[in-house]
Amino acid sequence: MVNSLKPEYEGKIRFLIANLNSSEGRWFAEYHNVNKVTLLFFKPDGTKISSLNGEQEPAYLRRVFDRVFNLQ
Repeated sequence: MVNSLKPEYEGKIRFLIANLNSSEGRWFAEYHNVNKVTLLFFKPDGTKISSLNGEQEPAYLRRVFDRVFNLQ
């Protein structure tokens, strides 16, 4: 679902995906104590703001993105 929203938030949010099949991706997930299908939200300075677990509908993700990143 997130991929379908990328064009809508281009220039506003930078989307990065951790490949959990790689050692770096596994380290990242372990470091942040998360599993598959988890969104982590960070400030530009790298400070973690929030997280969201599980698959979500696009309308809900829009509301979360707008709230977390103060876009509305």
